[in-house]
Amino acid sequence: MSEAEVRKPLRILPVACGLGAPPWAAAGCATGAEALLSAGMAQVAKSQGRTVRLSPPLRPPRLPRQEALAHLCRELADRVSAALEAGELPLVLGGDHAIAAGTWRGAARPTAGPFGLLWIDAHMDAHRPEDSPSGNWHGMPLASLLGSGAVDFTAIPGPSPDPAHICIVGVRSYESAELAYLCGRHVRIFGMSEIGRKGLPQVMHEALNRVRQGTRAWGLSLDLDAVDPSDSPGVSTPAAHGVTGAELVAALGGLARSPELAALELVEYNPERDENQRSALLALSLAASILR
Repeated sequence: MSEAEVRKPLRILPVACGLGAPPWAAAGCATGAEALLSAGMAQVAKSQGRTVRLSPPLRPPRLPRQEALAHLCRELADRVSAALEAGELPLVLGGDHAIAAGTWRGAARPTAGPFGLLWIDAHMDAHRPEDSPSGNWHGMPLASLLGSGAVDFTAIPGPSPDPAHICIVGVRSYESAELAYLCGRHVRIFGMSEIGRKGLPQVMHEALNRVRQGTRAWGLSLDLDAVDPSDSPGVSTPAAHGVTGAELVAALGGLARSPELAALELVEYNPERDENQRSALLALSLAASILR
């Protein structure tokens, strides 16, 4: 298949939601997607040869927090699935990472076979309500996708990603309950110590092999807090000693050329915490690299 044949139209799905974030960060996260659009996300995609179709922002209904977030995730799953059925490549812009509970159920719906997931993040996001220290939903979406946690999220229609084909890259901030949960399901975790030993290019090679080999489709969920806060200050829960922005931009180059790539997700931008638009500009560079 030629490169031209796999350059599907890009469907940008902005999600104006911070309900999964800590209360003090919710308002900032809710403006993240629209701030990235204002910074030029659509123009960057067009510069990489993509036809861009922009959906109106998805906002949570006025309901209690958990109910509103679950409703939004269901609608997001429907929008992602519809974009794929229309032959588009969805790019979900958040918003806090709780929305992943909807993104990846929707992305896996059209797939007749195992679905892989590359999750780039400083955190594991694999808490259940009973073991979450904070109770914030942005720390739980991966467990929800694997069928554990609140039924509001585990019951979102769509297959679960195959845990044997899930890789988390960049982890350095987590609790023991999350580690035990993911290891028990054979999710592959590449922490910063392993990245330090092998280098990010080798880790990405191994991670991509795992999410792509033996699957019918795969997705990329990218949390901006995977990057060290010295390069990406505009996030709600920064964690020191992460990868640099430049090395992550280089490592993700051309991933969207893969015909099996089902969807992209870029989350946790909080413009209220950004400095001179450093995280916003990094997000644009990451998108340009992935889509080139």
